[in-house]
Parts: sequence; C-alpha cells; structure tokens
Amino acid sequence: MSLPPFISALLLVVAASTSLGPDASAKPKPQRGLGHLETVTFTSRALPGKRSYEVWLPPERVSTKKADKPAPLPVVVLLHGLGGAGRDWFDPALGGLAASLDQLVGTGRLAPFIAIAPNGGNGYWTDHLDRPHLRYGAFIDEAVADAERRFHGSGTRALVGVSMGGHGAMSRGLMAPERWSAIVSIAGALFAEPPTHRKIYKEVWGFPADAAHWKATAPMALMAAVDKGHLPPIFLHCGKSDLDRFLDMTMAADERLRSLGVEPELVLTDGGHNWTTWSGINERWLVWLDRALLKTRP
Repeated sequence: MSLPPFISALLLVVAASTSLGPDASAKPKPQRGLGHLETVTFTSRALPGKRSYEVWLPPERVSTKKADKPAPLPVVVLLHGLGGAGRDWFDPALGGLAASLDQLVGTGRLAPFIAIAPNGGNGYWTDHLDRPHLRYGAFIDEAVADAERRFHGSGTRALVGVSMGGHGAMSRGLMAPERWSAIVSIAGALFAEPPTHRKIYKEVWGFPADAAHWKATAPMALMAAVDKGHLPPIFLHCGKSDLDRFLDMTMAADERLRSLGVEPELVLTDGGHNWTTWSGINERWLVWLDRALLKTRP
C-alpha cells in the first residue's frame, strides 16, 4: 500500500529534523549580562574640591532593583599611569578592561567585584612633601571609602596599578598592608632611590629628597621595614622589552621580596611600556586576583 504524496513528504521532513541530533540547536552558555560603567564625582579633602573616579559594576549589581539590598562586594582599585586618567583602564583602545570583565565576570569565570579607577592626575599617587592640600595617596583611600559607601562594598580591597600607578599600588599597599587583600604592580615605577629627572619627583619627595618622606612612602624603602607576615599576595608584571628602567625595577622588587621570604607572582611577557603589553595580561592578573580575593571574601 503506497502512502499519499503529501504524507511521504511530511515523513521526510520529520526524519531530516530528527537526524540532526539533540545538540543541533544547542546554544553557547549565555552571559549573565554586561557590566555598567559610569563616572562618580565626590568632594575630596585630600585634594580639595570635586574629584572623580570611573566605576565598573558587575552584571548582578546592574540588575539589582533599587529596593533590594545588594550583596556586599570587594572593591578593586585601578591606578593609572603618568599622563593618563582612570578611563584608560576601560578604553577599548587602551586597557580594554571593561570587555575583559564583561566576559570573565559575566560568564561566571570570576566572582563579581566593583572596579574603580580614580582620576589622580600626575601626583604620583603619593602625599606630597609639606603640601597638605596635595595628598594623592590619601585620595586613594577617599575614593575607596566613597565607593564602598555608595555601592555597598564588603571591606575586601585590592590595589592594581600600571607604571606610576604600579608605584601607587605598591606604596599604598605596603604602607598599610592590613587594609589590602592583594597588590598588582604592572610595569611599576619602583625606584631604588629618589628620582630627579622629572619635576613631579621633586614635588613629591623634595629636592634634595627628604629621607624620612622617601622612607615612609617609596615601595622599595618600605619593603625594608615591612613585616612579611602581614603582606598581602603580590603580583608583578613587566614587558621584556620595557628596558627604560621598568624591567630592572620589577626584577629588583621581585628579588627584594624574595629576600624577605615573600613569594610574589612574577610574570614577564613580550612587549614594552605601553597599553598593548599591559592589556594583554588582563586575564592573567584577573584570574590570579580572583584566587587572592577568594581567601578573604566574607
């Protein structure tokens, strides 16, 4: 008995669709959403007047209703380099960090956190000698306090910096290691002695440099006095072609820390002193930072 033509055609369509198998229409794991970037302005006492920072909020914080009490999250502070600004970290043509965070946090590879990038001008992230109105180091703490209050921070904090910002991250982190859960220095300006080849260095530490102020704020000097038992985990990176002192300074910092019995994470990659090199390791330091913060999350 032969089937009517339209029945035969229907059976062929059904057979073709079922032969594709159960995964034919499977979709890749979706992201939970994209993070949110905005600029926050607040009144500063360390640097009198209106100051600002860029903030990236994770997808779950973006989707939280105002009536809901959001879960407290760690705050990661991103310090820019000389001549830069906080937005450099998130600019697709420079740091590209917004895309990295959207991908890694949005797909659940990293636990969520709040990222802030203060706009610190060219103050070297350090309180200037005998200038109480130019306290760039204290400004970091102000920005953190404002972000924690405004966005419900958990009290867990980390410092990340590039070049001048690497100096700032190490300086502020070593000055008060109990306040920070991790420090990341990317091509940090970790001078062994007071530099004098830029005007800003003379403004920060004096000229000739004030020995007490240098000892109290410079990372390499602070390492000599810090209690290694209270140091947070430290990540050091530099490009192998970053030969204008920065590679040497990174290696010297690694050597100094190891002499103290501290084991920093040292990563050397191809590249020089530029955002192309630094953005290329976004995932590397973010994954490392996630592990470091996991140990101190509430």
